[in-house]
Amino acid sequence: MDKKPEIIVAGILDTKGAEIQYIAERVKAAGGQPTILELSVGHQVGWADISVGEVVAKAGHTTEKIFSLDRGQASDIIVEGGIKLVAELLENGKLDGMIAYGGSMGASIATRIMQSLPVGIPKMMLTTMASGDVAPYVGTRDICMMYPIAEAGLNKVTRNILNNAAGGIVGMASPPEITESSDKPLVGCMMFGVTTPCVLRAARYLEQKDYDVMINHSVGSGGRSMEELIRDGFIVGILDITTHEIGDYLLGGVLSAGPDRMTAAGDMGIPQVIAPGGLDLINFGPQDTVPEKLLKETDQPGRGLYIHNPMVTCIGVSPDEAYMLGEHMAAKVNQAQGPSVICVPMRGWGACDLAEPDIELGWAGPGAGPVWVADKEHPEWSLRSLRYVEALRKNIDQDKDNVEVILADLHMNQPEFAELMAQLLEEMLNGQWQKNSHTDRPYIIPF
Repeated sequence: MDKKPEIIVAGILDTKGAEIQYIAERVKAAGGQPTILELSVGHQVGWADISVGEVVAKAGHTTEKIFSLDRGQASDIIVEGGIKLVAELLENGKLDGMIAYGGSMGASIATRIMQSLPVGIPKMMLTTMASGDVAPYVGTRDICMMYPIAEAGLNKVTRNILNNAAGGIVGMASPPEITESSDKPLVGCMMFGVTTPCVLRAARYLEQKDYDVMINHSVGSGGRSMEELIRDGFIVGILDITTHEIGDYLLGGVLSAGPDRMTAAGDMGIPQVIAPGGLDLINFGPQDTVPEKLLKETDQPGRGLYIHNPMVTCIGVSPDEAYMLGEHMAAKVNQAQGPSVICVPMRGWGACDLAEPDIELGWAGPGAGPVWVADKEHPEWSLRSLRYVEALRKNIDQDKDNVEVILADLHMNQPEFAELMAQLLEEMLNGQWQKNSHTDRPYIIPF
């Protein structure tokens, strides 16, 4: 007989006990083996399979201690103990999935514990907070957020919803076997709309070479997830084509991936091929969320305004800001332990950064892309690219055998640029890459 999936059913039992008991009953009815995990911050109920006392003991505390604290401090201790407890359950084969129910406090505690579980372990959070901004609850993990309509109470509406959720977590914890081969080495790749042609072509190249390619969306969480996947050992090499999350971090945009973006590959020593994809843009929400200072600068070179849709407004990165980005990225690459190449397309960094309309490269016109700024001496090149390269020349440690900068007389989305990056990574993964081995290509510019 197949083993029943072991499901942790968690929540603050002194306020949501009846609902959590009902979920546990329905998990059992759906074919799972429920274990009720108490996360109470007020008092211990005495009937949980795993009491909050057992949870906080994992963090070296007692219930007397945590119940004397305010709810915020108590919750931090419960999270600390809960993370250790679920890790033990997972290691001992007692956790195949986790479901929780709660309000804002319950969701905060449960999802912080869920975020400690590996990718692929089913995680479901039922909370009314799911109808708002779920980023703090999901983080970078595969957490399923479900809106349960009501904050509390069992009735003909909520029983149906909780029953569905129980069936869902049991189903997620007992999925059909995956028959496709999953032993191909996995390459990471970062993409945004403005770099899509480049990314898709580079990904196809590597897939034809028998790699799997994981393409993350460069919206902040995507970059953080990729950094974690690299550190967790899933990724053998990265095509870091789209790095604008770094720009948003340094320049105040809304799609920042934080200070650790572009560090994991270097620390882990895996091959990385990097480009300034999307770094011509700073991303904001609706136009009224753009800082007034930036709106007043839209008549300056490169500082154009681009309204992508009513919810997304972009401002161009200035040439001086591009220099700062170059300094920052050079410092990151100088620390890398593995082969690392920065490829710079001199004719623009994305679909909004084009000298003239070209639908194949992402801009239909009319006129130049909204953030294009030409160099006076080389009008076919972006002034932004030239300033970025100045920073690289000044800051990159060119004496390191594992670090190289390649300048290409191409646009980011031209097929030749995508294939250059993919070929470089393939050579690195095969142990065949050599610094300065591509200088004979007609579009390569001396660095």
